[in-house]
Amino acid sequence: MLILFPAEPFNMPHVEPVYAAEAAAAEQLGLAWAVIDLEALFDGTIKQALRRVPVAASPTVAVYRGWMLSLEQYQNLSNGLAARNYQLINDPASYAYCHHLPNVLPLLGSQTPASLVFPQAQGLDSASIAQQAARSFGQQALIIKDYVKSRKHEWHEACFIPNASDQAQSATVIQTFLERQGADLVGGVVLRAWHALEIWQTHQQSGLALAYEYRSFWLDGRLLWATPYWDHQPSQPTPDWARYAELAQQVQSRFWTLDLALTKTGAWLIIELGDGQVSGLPDHASAHEFLQALAQHLVG
Repeated sequence: MLILFPAEPFNMPHVEPVYAAEAAAAEQLGLAWAVIDLEALFDGTIKQALRRVPVAASPTVAVYRGWMLSLEQYQNLSNGLAARNYQLINDPASYAYCHHLPNVLPLLGSQTPASLVFPQAQGLDSASIAQQAARSFGQQALIIKDYVKSRKHEWHEACFIPNASDQAQSATVIQTFLERQGADLVGGVVLRAWHALEIWQTHQQSGLALAYEYRSFWLDGRLLWATPYWDHQPSQPTPDWARYAELAQQVQSRFWTLDLALTKTGAWLIIELGDGQVSGLPDHASAHEFLQALAQHLVG
């Protein structure tokens, strides 16, 4: 197994600071790791991007731990690694499946909030989207995101819609989201029903209500490792992970994440299902425990 981390921009071979703890943990555990030059990858110069990655003597699994990549960038990374005798743990089709939310919505069904999807290719008009949202959701509160991320730290301005029937306010939030995402918008817009969550704290800067949430990593259909999502979040209550065993067998990916939030009714709601390589660890989480669990499964 080879773990790949992004290099600090224009400072090869130093690891991007956000992933430095994981690189240090890999070193302590004696795991093979290398850095890749994302700037070169984004420019399409894959050989330059992988100049610090040695050629493997035999076919080897590679696990990328870094920033989100577009589908094209991930495909290029996969091709470049294949030329060096590495196979990414998730092939490009698996990455796309988990990385873009609309792909997994049919699988998640009622376990995740009801959603409306508006592909970018069909045009994104905030007033029209607000009108369709009012028709579908009535007075339901909503959140807005693109296919991979929201702007939850700009909660009131570009994320939360208190009442879908208020089309003017909805259109304002939608337009703000579109403008602030700009060229970074991925796929299109997804409007999701907001469920009342069990809140334990409100973020002082953003106003984001912090609910009991968990991030879990799954590998080959089984729970690998899980942690409370927020720093200082109480460790209880805890989800019953056995409830997701059947779902785990249907996900078309080897390595993926499941994010859960506790509702006021006491039920755990699936908030996200994502690719395990581009899902970060919360600041408080143990990179050592996480990579040790990953290595025990993949390396033995």
